Amino acid sequence: MSSNFGRNILFLLAINLLVKPFYIFGIEVQVQNMIGPESYGQYFALYNFCFLFLVILDPGVHNYNSKWIAENHGKVTDHISKTIGSKLLLSLSFLCIVGLAGLIIGYPISYYKILGLIAINFLLASIYVFIKSHFPALGKYHYENFFSVLDKLLMILILGFQVYIIQKIDIYTFAYSIMTAYFISIFIATIVLRKHIKFSLKISFSELIKIVKSSFAFALIGLFMSLYNRMDGVMLERMMDDNGYQAGIYAAGYRILDASNMFALLFASILLPLFANLIAKNKSVLPVLKEASALMLLICMAIVSIGFFYATDIMQLLYTDFNPLYAANFSILIIGFFGVGMSYVFGTLLTANGKLWEFNVLLFIGILVNWILNYLLISKMQSLGASYATLITQMFILVGQLYLVSQYFKIRISLKMVFRVLLFVLVSLIVSYLIHTLPINWIIKMLITGIIIILASFLLGIIRWYAVISQLKSADSRE
Repeated sequence: MSSNFGRNILFLLAINLLVKPFYIFGIEVQVQNMIGPESYGQYFALYNFCFLFLVILDPGVHNYNSKWIAENHGKVTDHISKTIGSKLLLSLSFLCIVGLAGLIIGYPISYYKILGLIAINFLLASIYVFIKSHFPALGKYHYENFFSVLDKLLMILILGFQVYIIQKIDIYTFAYSIMTAYFISIFIATIVLRKHIKFSLKISFSELIKIVKSSFAFALIGLFMSLYNRMDGVMLERMMDDNGYQAGIYAAGYRILDASNMFALLFASILLPLFANLIAKNKSVLPVLKEASALMLLICMAIVSIGFFYATDIMQLLYTDFNPLYAANFSILIIGFFGVGMSYVFGTLLTANGKLWEFNVLLFIGILVNWILNYLLISKMQSLGASYATLITQMFILVGQLYLVSQYFKIRISLKMVFRVLLFVLVSLIVSYLIHTLPINWIIKMLITGIIIILASFLLGIIRWYAVISQLKSADSRE
């Protein structure tokens, strides 16, 4: 790996972690505060509903396309023209299926305007991701850096003007603003891409079938993960006759969980090629798995501990119509980040291994567990029921992944390591509780908690000093 490539990757991670959290907390949170939990709850439910059909928009097209272009630079023009045709066919199918599914699920006619806008925004987002995926495949990493945040920067500008300057917005203006940002982003990305590749539109059903066949197992993983992560919001809105109020409260807590997931997702994007390379060369994945699991354990415990003990403070700071239900939902959901974060390590290893049948079966069982729990708990506990269903499902999936990894890779877990991990978790929680009781500013308490959890991870041998030092030396030598 060249130092130039490494710098591009670090820059890509840095700008994404700066821009996207600002959009989530500086824009989305303020939009919900201005339009209220009911309106935003309806939007959140319909957004999650569209998310369930995301696999139709991209049944592996983006990954297949990037891999093909990277390997066949000389034949790009005809290929991209056919792939654009495939995207068009998939987009039309997506819109039709979302509309039909909305009728089947019983959405009232009044929902269809905003549902249509959300579905079109999903379509535009998918097209934008498809266009910008060509730049890294062509080795144009500086364009990837720019286009990875262009859409969110435009949304910040357009929506920020309405939220902070005009101070007036409704859910339709919110959707139209997102649509405008995507149109501008797609227009700019297309102009830049055409400077490097000349392409047109070619409809090819055979190309579409070829792509779907080659990536079907991976597409199933995406579908199943969408279902068990997004059903909660849809079921809340359908089961509660409250104009989306409970869904809005659930969305407030889930938004922060989603923001936390960005760290885990970036982590997984680095691990996937690393695991795949080791497996292809018949090398042991255990050293990398140990280091990755240890680092993710540290991240999870810091986020979970801070989120759980300061749930009230965080939600009170973010939401103007705060009530104790906001904090109660968030404190449950943030515990689930432990399952989500660790799953990104073990799930990524299973994906890199390529044996996806058992993994897909596990995810399908997770969907059934999630649906049953939501059905039983939402009617009794409303949004809290959905939060508990999410937490239980995420932990269930993690346990299943641990079992599959141990079976595939014949990994024997030592009692010493189990004891060390449990001790670290216990120490983190006890220290977090004790610091929480101190009579000082809660933001300072959060910072102290994070620092002590990091120190505890070194003292208890979860993160090893010599491994960190060797990585730093390795980075210096590459420079």
